[in-house]
Amino acid sequence: MKYKILTSWRREDLFLFIGFLIFRFALDISYEKFLFVVYYFDTPINFMYQTSITRYLFSLLLFMLFTTVLSARPRDVTNVFLIMATFFLVGPLTSEFGLNAARPIEPVIYTISALLLVDLVSRLPIPDFISRIPVPKGPQLAVAISALAVLYMFGLAYFSGALAYFNLDVRKVYAYRDKVAELIDVGVLSYINLWVYKVFTIFLVCVCLLNRKFGWLACVLGAQFFFFGLTSHRIVLFLPFLAIAVWFYLVRFERLTPMPYMAALGVLAALLLFEACGIESVAEIAIRRAFFVPSGLTYQWFDFFSFHPHVYWADKLLASFSSGDFVGVNIPRLLGGYYVPGAESASNMGLVPAGYAQAGIWGVMLYSVILGLVLSVLNTVVRAGAPLWFVSAMTIGPLRTALADSDLFTTLLSHGLGMAVLLLWLYRTRFVAVTQSEKEASAGHREPA
Repeated sequence: MKYKILTSWRREDLFLFIGFLIFRFALDISYEKFLFVVYYFDTPINFMYQTSITRYLFSLLLFMLFTTVLSARPRDVTNVFLIMATFFLVGPLTSEFGLNAARPIEPVIYTISALLLVDLVSRLPIPDFISRIPVPKGPQLAVAISALAVLYMFGLAYFSGALAYFNLDVRKVYAYRDKVAELIDVGVLSYINLWVYKVFTIFLVCVCLLNRKFGWLACVLGAQFFFFGLTSHRIVLFLPFLAIAVWFYLVRFERLTPMPYMAALGVLAALLLFEACGIESVAEIAIRRAFFVPSGLTYQWFDFFSFHPHVYWADKLLASFSSGDFVGVNIPRLLGGYYVPGAESASNMGLVPAGYAQAGIWGVMLYSVILGLVLSVLNTVVRAGAPLWFVSAMTIGPLRTALADSDLFTTLLSHGLGMAVLLLWLYRTRFVAVTQSEKEASAGHREPA
């Protein structure tokens, strides 16, 4: 029996490995056939195509070595995070390194090493202090806080006058976004507003799914749709459906094996639309924006801070205690202006480039350890009885932000990763109750009539 289980485990992990290899080949083909053709002269990120067989095979080797740490079974939040990191960072980084001779190897090595350190720290035997701190009526408190936050956002939209810029046309999001922000994102409210549509509404979506309250789910989705029209941020519209997709997949499938095959088909379908029909917009979003913009910006950040001093958190966290050129400076906008002079663009990046910008290798290590500890806490919540889908759906947005879109400390505070952990901690006793009732129901079905 043990031998059969081990053989089955190895077989499904092998299929996952093969799937990611196919996904990597799909990225390589799309780089040559789409990015090099359309965006070779793209000013912010030049996708040059110049390689050698040795360089390409070495990039494949690095990618394959990393994928060996992945498990086909969704065991914990760490594994889900590493799967996501393989899709959105390791795959595109190694693909671009293998096909673009101008790309150095340091960002690839730093990224893979950082993710392995995150994995290691998240699995250390850290004492469970969270579950030992009782919170009376914690689940009710978590739901009440989230519901009141949603109502607050409606009130703010009305009394601030931001409703005058309500917009549902995705083509006009940049025309109204800054005007609305001037009215509602004032002081500490800017943090609360982000938490409302990045954390509180997603928490309510997960609660509705957990308790099968689909009528209430429709109400929450309607509120999120309103917040999209108010803020003109497309991510607001995307996040609840991402949470529902995580719920749908992890509840119904016991393996992550199909995911890289599905992603490879998606990439190739977008490429086919471009090749056969000349439709560039789908490939621009599904290939360039989703995968290769984060990898290209990673190389940019490493390039810039290889020749400039590190920030050492003088931009925000330690601005009051620092001196130099980076005090109070918005680093993403600094790099956006550096690579595209005169443009009002921001070169947003996540865990590894932001850590490297702050303190070099030590910054990368610090951010990796902190994120590993956060994942360890989330894994503890899962071990305590929370469904993996619930914790993953709640945190996949902030974790994706930490991975590729924002500085880790900013993600913990502004983008709600810390608030998501707090809500899960408050709601944890509800998971135990749900698990116990499911066990009792299952036992009741087994009893003879």
